[in-house]
Amino acid sequence: MGVVMRDYLRPFIVGKDIKRTFFHIMFDVLALLCSFVMAIVLYGKTNSIGSFDGLLVIGVSVLAAIYVLVLSKFYRIIVRYITGRAVIPASVAMLVSSLIAYFLSVFLDSGILFAEIFAYALLGFMSILGFRYIYRDIIIRKSVKDEIRVVIYGAGEAGRQFLNSLNSATKYSAIAFVDDELELQGHSVGGVKVFDPKSMVWLVKQFNVDVVALVIPSISPVRRREILNDLESLDAEIRVVPGLVDLMSKSVETSDAKPISIYDILGRVAVPPVQELISRPVKGKVVMVTGAGGSIGSEICRQIIRNQPLMLILFDLSEYSLYRIDQELDRYCSETNSKINIIPILGSVMERLKVLSILKQFKVHTLFHAAAYKHVPLVEQNIAEGVKNNVFGTRAVIEASVEAGVRIVTVISTDKAVRPTNIMGASKRMAEFVCSSLVGDHQTKISMVRFGNVLGSSGSVVPLFEKQILRGEPVTVTHPDITRYFMTVEEAAQLVMQTSSMALGGEVYLLDMGDPVKIVDLAISMIKLHGKTPFIVDVSNTACPTGHVPIIFTGLRQGEKLYEELLVNNDAKKTHHPLIMSAVEAGPDRVTIAKYLKLLEKACSDNNVEDIKEILTISGTGLNHDGNIIDYSLR
Repeated sequence: MGVVMRDYLRPFIVGKDIKRTFFHIMFDVLALLCSFVMAIVLYGKTNSIGSFDGLLVIGVSVLAAIYVLVLSKFYRIIVRYITGRAVIPASVAMLVSSLIAYFLSVFLDSGILFAEIFAYALLGFMSILGFRYIYRDIIIRKSVKDEIRVVIYGAGEAGRQFLNSLNSATKYSAIAFVDDELELQGHSVGGVKVFDPKSMVWLVKQFNVDVVALVIPSISPVRRREILNDLESLDAEIRVVPGLVDLMSKSVETSDAKPISIYDILGRVAVPPVQELISRPVKGKVVMVTGAGGSIGSEICRQIIRNQPLMLILFDLSEYSLYRIDQELDRYCSETNSKINIIPILGSVMERLKVLSILKQFKVHTLFHAAAYKHVPLVEQNIAEGVKNNVFGTRAVIEASVEAGVRIVTVISTDKAVRPTNIMGASKRMAEFVCSSLVGDHQTKISMVRFGNVLGSSGSVVPLFEKQILRGEPVTVTHPDITRYFMTVEEAAQLVMQTSSMALGGEVYLLDMGDPVKIVDLAISMIKLHGKTPFIVDVSNTACPTGHVPIIFTGLRQGEKLYEELLVNNDAKKTHHPLIMSAVEAGPDRVTIAKYLKLLEKACSDNNVEDIKEILTISGTGLNHDGNIIDYSLR
């Protein structure tokens, strides 16, 4: 009997918060009873209220409405998140209740008129929903002391979805839309007026706006950059929703509005890859990546796995980095039902015999060499180790590849290898010499790829600025005139893979990356778009006004250049890709390089950093290292 009773009452068990649910049901019962009584009183025929039949009609119809609301899970709706969707269950409940009231009244001849029932339906509907909307919009909102006022830039479909999300979150208040479309300006969307973007300054000042949300996912990066330039001067934080592709499978939520990214600030259009060039060296082939767990190496692995290799060998010295990329690729293969053999191998690129054994055992066709020490200050402080890894690790990999008959070898270099001012850059230039010297009468095609700063890679300046701004710390820039090229990690990986298809042997490839970016301008833009005011602190004016974010120049780090270059000589040639160029740069011959490598190897073995510096200088790398040696291993 108890089980049957529980099953019968199951629709009324509406959630864990029984007290809240009970309160809402009791409130609705009282509201509906009052609505019915008021409807009868309005028509002046109160005698039906005192009769048993009249009370029975009222009671049954009210209970019927409550039962329908329970069945429709109306009481599972949290009031602060109530939306227009609540209209449907409320309408159905009042329709059912009215019909029951009408037919029961006719059957019992209770004297309740159809007009009274109709008035009851209207009053009941308004009381059920009215209370909840009032509670949401007045009581809750008034209780929120730190309400965030938002202007939505973009009154299209994405903007409307974003408005719905704001309305369901009590801490946000939508002040206005702004949109370029003349047809929308002056009208209301979802009860919020649409303004001309020229009114943005007035809106921010008039309504003390906290956040401007850019919700135009379909615009180009260039147009987004133009809009953000216009918004920089506003005393409000700027946030951007994801691109259109990211929003195809879901509605826009408040959590989708992210802080301004470097991609938005640069406004750079990503270089589109030629898919045939990407897939040609890897599809159906055995591929190996050294430094597979690093920033560049891991993205190369992701690009490779999407192009269906026969086997992918992951080679890295770091156990954690190797584990992380191996797990990620395994998940991708499982999700896409890809049958790709992934082999993770721990090891150092300086172990020539081990590398050779792996290449022969798995019959590697294509190799991407991304294992290197790349952080300038770190290599300056550990010179011998940096040179051994970057120079002799590269030599070991190339020699093993030639001996094993690997068809394609692509070596990741850097713009810092051009006229280097630091040991890291010089070591990479020497590694390029090694590659060029080993190009010869064999089947292995060896090429090199240079690019600038990669967004999202470890050690990038952008995450540092972001952390400093969010923590309220001064933003540190090394020099007011320092500039850098930037590209995305996806572009970098695609560049590497495409050049491997073009290589004949001995070429250096690079990407046309547009104009370099002044780092201090980048810092200023990031600060402004976080709704803060930058203030450059110099020698003559060290006091930063209250509420501003100071920008402090710390001085160039050891070995750091003011600007980066991509070519030694301006003799780049066009390739099959309009934005990828190639060059063949002259270097020492094989015999000369072998002589320098012998001397360099002994200097590294002895940890004689002065000799290392001298050999790198006289060998033709172009090293101009005018700073003091700060290698910590010498202390």
